[in-house]
This record gives sequence, C-alpha cells and structure tokens, in this order.
Amino acid sequence: MRVAPLILLPLWYSALAGQNGAARPAVAVINLRFNGEHANVLQPGDTAVVAAATSKLRATLGASDVVTIVDSSATATAVAQAEADGNPCDNACALAVARRLGARWVAKGTISNLSNLVWLLSADLLDVTTGRAVLADSYEIKGEAARMAPGAAHMFAQRIEKTAAGALR
Repeated sequence: MRVAPLILLPLWYSALAGQNGAARPAVAVINLRFNGEHANVLQPGDTAVVAAATSKLRATLGASDVVTIVDSSATATAVAQAEADGNPCDNACALAVARRLGARWVAKGTISNLSNLVWLLSADLLDVTTGRAVLADSYEIKGEAARMAPGAAHMFAQRIEKTAAGALR
C-alpha cells in the first residue's frame, strides 16, 4: 500500500485541457464512505469528517480546468438506485453508474478511523472504458481529522487532475 505524505502541490498541469479547446472529460465522484470497523471509539462527528472530505474533493474537481464533474445529485441518485438491493456500491457498481452518467472516470473511496488520531483515506480513480484503476491512493491522516481529511481529499483531486492531464496529451 502506498501512503502519500500530505503536502500540497501546485497545479501546473491544470491549464493543459483548455489549450486545445476540447471538452473536458467527465469524472463521476461517488461520495466517500466511512469505515469505522477498526476504530477504538466511534464518535458522532465521524461521518461529518467524511462529508467534509467529499465536499473538498468535489470542490477541487469542480474548479478544475482539466476535468468536469458529473452532477452530484445525479450521481447520488444513480448510486442509491444501484444500492437498492442492500449492497454497497463496489467497483463494478461505480463503473456502471459512471457509464450511465457518461463519465470517462469514476472516483470513489473510504475514510477509515483507525484510532483517535489516525485516519486513512483510500481512494481509487477507475477508467470507465477499461474498468481498471488508474489511481489507487492511500493518505494517512494524522491530527485533527475534520481539518486534515479535506486536505487529503484535495490531494487526491490534484492527482486526478494530473492523471487526466496526462491522458489528454
């Protein structure tokens, strides 16, 4: 498992997509999920940490010059319909949702509470055409989770942009 340090990198690649005038490829962003299976103690604010990270992931990609994100309500509706059988949306489900919404990629992940001070964001970017993961990232989050989890989601969004920019070349 690769654990990336939490540092913010400049978005030197964000202008690449607009240079040739082509439409930006779409990314479907499935809400990050909370995993408290290994937590010492579950706190009422744990799901708020995940919601803040999801919001940051969407906001960063929403401001991107490289990709566009699929409407979050359309994505949520498609995921809810796919999960109607009671099973959580796995990779196959995420790929089907993204195809249905016309996205080139789908981003999904979980945030796990490992202890009071250590959390882990595990996130994937899947290529809808091949079904393969083009990014499989893990970010160890230490310290105040409500502040650090959105930072990890921001870094994942930056990696999505960089991957998309490379695919557009």
